[in-house]
Amino acid sequence: MALRGRALGACLRAGDVVLLHGPMGAGKTTLTRAIAVGLGVSHPSRVQSPTFTLCMVHRGRGPSLCHVDLFRLGGDGDEGFGGGAGFDSLDLEDMLVEAGAFGEAAEQPYADRGAAMIVEWGSRWRSPPADHLAITLTRPSVDRRSLFAAATGPRAAALLCAWSAACEALSSS
Repeated sequence: MALRGRALGACLRAGDVVLLHGPMGAGKTTLTRAIAVGLGVSHPSRVQSPTFTLCMVHRGRGPSLCHVDLFRLGGDGDEGFGGGAGFDSLDLEDMLVEAGAFGEAAEQPYADRGAAMIVEWGSRWRSPPADHLAITLTRPSVDRRSLFAAATGPRAAALLCAWSAACEALSSS
């Protein structure tokens, strides 16, 4: 899993969006930490699940990593924080604009390198961008994890193709 995560991180560009799906303990944060290594984040060991902070930005030599965790936001029918106000206050769409998802990065705060966005519990995002990579993680046994990736949109399709080639190169070396 770590090699695949590093390979994905090396392929990510500013504005890329990756939605992570899977049950608790499937490896979403572990994969994100490996992606951070591939992105060149300065302190990848600091990448922890932002379950209580909801969003953390990690900077490094390449695009920043915008790590979002939507676990606490619940579904549409949930009362309180998960019922809408908390979700809408995250302004994920604004973060995408700033990260360069729709062309040139905005003036702040990521204008220097842009950011790639990794979203844990991505199915809780009410309106994810049409162009994203979705990764589903499962844990069929204690010592084994499996991963399935699907691209939606041309940018994500190119990312998936580049990631597949990078993983294939790693496995043949």
